[in-house]
Amino acid sequence: GNTYTVSRLEYIVTDIDLIRDDGATYHLRDEHYRNAASAATTSFTAIGVPAAQYSACRFVFGIDPARNVTGALPNTSDFNNMEWPAPMGGGYHYMRLEGLFDDGGESQAFLSHLGPSGGSDFSFVVELPLSLHVDGEDSEIHIVMDVNEWFEDPVVYDLAGQGMIMGNADAQLTHQANGATVFTVSGSGRHDHDHDED
Repeated sequence: GNTYTVSRLEYIVTDIDLIRDDGATYHLRDEHYRNAASAATTSFTAIGVPAAQYSACRFVFGIDPARNVTGALPNTSDFNNMEWPAPMGGGYHYMRLEGLFDDGGESQAFLSHLGPSGGSDFSFVVELPLSLHVDGEDSEIHIVMDVNEWFEDPVVYDLAGQGMIMGNADAQLTHQANGATVFTVSGSGRHDHDHDED
């Protein structure tokens, strides 16, 4: 029931793979940083994907705890700016989703910062079904995030009183559970026209 606006959305996904119909995997990329305010981060290109029929795309939302150590990701401003505070265990944020919400007629800030809170791992695996035939021609996969799903399914999340969650393990667990329905594939296949979706 919260009315909210978003002023910042950035996140990291890692271990991005394509899964063939026979179950074999092809690794596309180790990590990808996405910022809704930066067109340069909306996509990446993979060269040399083997010809095959692929039935799913899989990635980790966040960073596996074995890799989530400050300095482990590429030394770029994007990743460096996602560092989790050292007093809270270090490593990197999985996501920074920020904005304002209406709290009984008053505008309040919310900071949904997901990460390794209290040293616990709240990353999760996302596996999305698709039908992608790779045959040497350029192909695309469009993956969409529905921001509302962070707050709706399966747990309804009230921003009132829970606007800043970095040290709140219960809130981190709720977002981890809700993350299962956040991403969908909006289209995949041969690139033969321009798309407007990100």
